[in-house]
Amino acid sequence: MNEFVTYLDQYNVLSPNHAKIYDEYTDSKASFQFKIKTNIEDFIIKLFDKNPRSLILTGNAGDGKTRLCRTVYETFSGQTLTEWPECGIVDVPYENGCIRIVKDLSELKEDIIFKELHSLQDQVLSDHSNRVYYLIAANEGKLTKSLISHPELQQLSRMVSNRFSSHEHNDDQLHLINLQDVTSSIYAKRILDEWNKNENWNACKKCPKQTQCIIYLNHVRTSVDQIKERLVEQYRLLDCLGIHVTMREILIHISYVLTGGLTCQDILNASYKNLEVLANYVYYENFYGLHMPDVSSGELGAIRHFRYFDPGNTSVSIVDDFILNGDMSGDEQIESLHSQIFNNDLDMLFGFYKKHINLYRTHHREDEQKFLFNYMPRFRRKYFFEIGPQVNDTRELLIPYRYFYRYLKALNDKQTQYNIRKDLITGLNRIFSKRLVSKRETQLLVVNEHLMIHQAISLSSLKIIEMKGRDDIDFLPSKFILQVNGCNLEVQLPVFEYLLRIANGGLFVTLKQDVEILINTFKNELIKNSDVDEYQLTVLALNNETGEFVPHIIDLP
Repeated sequence: MNEFVTYLDQYNVLSPNHAKIYDEYTDSKASFQFKIKTNIEDFIIKLFDKNPRSLILTGNAGDGKTRLCRTVYETFSGQTLTEWPECGIVDVPYENGCIRIVKDLSELKEDIIFKELHSLQDQVLSDHSNRVYYLIAANEGKLTKSLISHPELQQLSRMVSNRFSSHEHNDDQLHLINLQDVTSSIYAKRILDEWNKNENWNACKKCPKQTQCIIYLNHVRTSVDQIKERLVEQYRLLDCLGIHVTMREILIHISYVLTGGLTCQDILNASYKNLEVLANYVYYENFYGLHMPDVSSGELGAIRHFRYFDPGNTSVSIVDDFILNGDMSGDEQIESLHSQIFNNDLDMLFGFYKKHINLYRTHHREDEQKFLFNYMPRFRRKYFFEIGPQVNDTRELLIPYRYFYRYLKALNDKQTQYNIRKDLITGLNRIFSKRLVSKRETQLLVVNEHLMIHQAISLSSLKIIEMKGRDDIDFLPSKFILQVNGCNLEVQLPVFEYLLRIANGGLFVTLKQDVEILINTFKNELIKNSDVDEYQLTVLALNNETGEFVPHIIDLP
């Protein structure tokens, strides 16, 4: 029995030990104490130690607010916090003064909330003259409602609002950290690294069922750098879509990726006939929750997001042909790649699936065709995570966002940013006008619904503004700003994908609902800031020879 697998079971949403994932129920005497290094934890400790000020932590349930409050208490008190006091407030005297920790504002009565927030306001406005520094964990909605409900808290309300609008408004009296700004993919990688450490799996080496254990196979596979990077890459996709995944959700998800909700007892009690069932819980099936029992959406963790991006549901002819015929292509390299993926390991049932593929090719029986049709999504998922980098361009076709990888490069690569500006102009021109504007047009044409051009903006006037780094949280830029003559368009992956699809001949359908309001607002701002020539009217007109719309100047009398 591996005690670490038992530890992972506490993140199983169907397990009776599930409550242990909440900080309030953490057992300080547990065999395994999971901890990953985070910038925010280091920043908060350093803040109270070197340059104390009051701090507000906001975020969703599961973002780790209570855990951070516990860390501050134990660091500066030198004592283990076995249980939070019923009032939810604790004072920690230390050499710089006193830290007053409010672990969850939402748990307090309204009169207590007002009292504590009013005291926080007094501390900030007096430059913490009595050396009392607040650490308040709060849900953003509850915090905002409490502040605007009391005119006496107007000054604090204004300060908090400014900090929500931009972290750059933080100062040496009050610092606000919104944990929803943390980049989820960073934590996903660190959890995979931590949980796959060899010492956690030493007990498995003595297990008589190691070769038949899907849990151990998942550990081995997700320890491979290439596979781990591709798992994290899926989290990076969520980052770029603006989807925040809490620490708790990541823990639930990664635990399920490794175990499939199984324990050592399940493996040891399984007969050889159960191998086919166990093989279903391989990591690339678990990642998308394919065999997870029905639970509420709130307990699915990150799986509820990833199901929309399942590569198994995308049929690409070159991929499907490789799966079915790669071992007989006649190309030595392709046959070698096929052999490496569709091998005789447990997830392939020791060659069982390969035999079905051969039967399908040689006999073309209807039952074999049906079998393969049912299992093709599984084979595509395996291909997606395990195929070598030699055919990475083909693998990337299984991502539903065609321009995802180009977008990743555009986030921090100047050359890529320079190269995509022309496509961005073409996409915007076609979206603004709802017409097929020529790709040869090098200017951004700000057009109204009557095809009148208010501005023609040069390529050099389009600026791509990168997101700045942060030292208070783990943060990777996941969007950029397209700046045109003082007007800004926030470009996350859906906007980027929509613009480039339109620029390359796509229809005004895919992703339209996700981005239309944002782009129309950007266009209206550009129109508002434009100056129309009194003596010339510039419009888009159809070029009958090319079938494209081009600018046409009309002189006014």
